[in-house]
Amino acid sequence: MNQDSLQEQNNEHMQHGGSHNSQHGKSVTEKVNVDWKVNPLVISQGEEVEIVITVKNKNGAPTTAFAIVHEKQMHLLAISKDLSSFQHLHPEYKREGEFKVSTHFPHSDTYKLFADFMPEGGAQQLKSFEIQVGNEKSISQIKLDEDLNKTIKDLAFELKFDSLVANHDINMTFTITKKDGKEPITQLEPYLGSAGHVVIVSEDLKKFLHVHPTDEKITGPIVSYMTSFPEPGIYKIWGQFKYKGAVYTVPFVIQVPSN
Repeated sequence: MNQDSLQEQNNEHMQHGGSHNSQHGKSVTEKVNVDWKVNPLVISQGEEVEIVITVKNKNGAPTTAFAIVHEKQMHLLAISKDLSSFQHLHPEYKREGEFKVSTHFPHSDTYKLFADFMPEGGAQQLKSFEIQVGNEKSISQIKLDEDLNKTIKDLAFELKFDSLVANHDINMTFTITKKDGKEPITQLEPYLGSAGHVVIVSEDLKKFLHVHPTDEKITGPIVSYMTSFPEPGIYKIWGQFKYKGAVYTVPFVIQVPSN
């Protein structure tokens, strides 16, 4: 099974991905702290927001060397509490452990930010932070997808599992065709060095998985992933693929049973 996992201290977030640690030799586990700053402090929907993330070691000194994982030193996922808004951002490293990125948030809600990074010579890290945008909090209900087929622009995506049960290793596949379903897509382009990225969160945003393909160089039409859902419940899945220079983000909401 081609994946690593980690659990953020004092939280229940988990990550699964494609052999991060094996690319950088022996992994050394060391406590890493993150300071978050958001400007402006009071955020309105649609306005530009600067996010500053500073990584420090256990003694409070800045961490200054970061491994490049899937072409970036940091991946930042921003997801609204109602799970309707998803952003995959890449903060730029500035100096003294500091990363910066600017974005905007499309509607009022609580948003959870997940920073995914690896200090050079260390272990993969996942840190999170919540911000409030506007004065409202979402009360919308998450709706399950009864049909795991979606059309995004000119492409059709079908999601399948060899089995779907919590706490078991499962094979998850995306089959990608032209939107009429007749022509398989065999010329997917690398997106951040991989055939596709998948982010999965639980309905309460306490479980987080970042998954990469078992074969990262495949070009379609089927892209496979090995993963494991840590507990039963509702999860939202975002698959990201690149074709003819455009990135396609395809969402699915599923129910994972206990057995």
